[in-house]
Amino acid sequence: MLHKRKEAASWWLQQKPQVAAAIKEAEAATGHQIMVVVARLGKYHAARATHIARKNPGASLVFCVDVLQHRYELRWQSDVTLPQRVLDTTTQLFKEQKLAEAIQLVAQSLPINAPSENLPDIIDE
Repeated sequence: MLHKRKEAASWWLQQKPQVAAAIKEAEAATGHQIMVVVARLGKYHAARATHIARKNPGASLVFCVDVLQHRYELRWQSDVTLPQRVLDTTTQLFKEQKLAEAIQLVAQSLPINAPSENLPDIIDE
């Protein structure tokens, strides 16, 4: 288990700079607030991701990442519509552990929004 944790931490540390850059770029291009929350999602991952997103209502998109389980969940505001092809491609990018690319893809499908409050880009719970 210790080896798995070290491997997961290493993976996240390698991904984090690209993820942060993707968020900054996407927010600048769209005006939407985008968050990545790194947390243990556990057995009830979908409910946990929904809970995390509800705690961050100012974010248009919340990407929940469980680095140990390599599990990803995406939540978005009710006024955001994401095309099925984008969701399908995002799912594939998650399987390939390409979080920064998934953020870029989803952001491209967002309408331009007036900039709002500035939220943290990445939260480690």
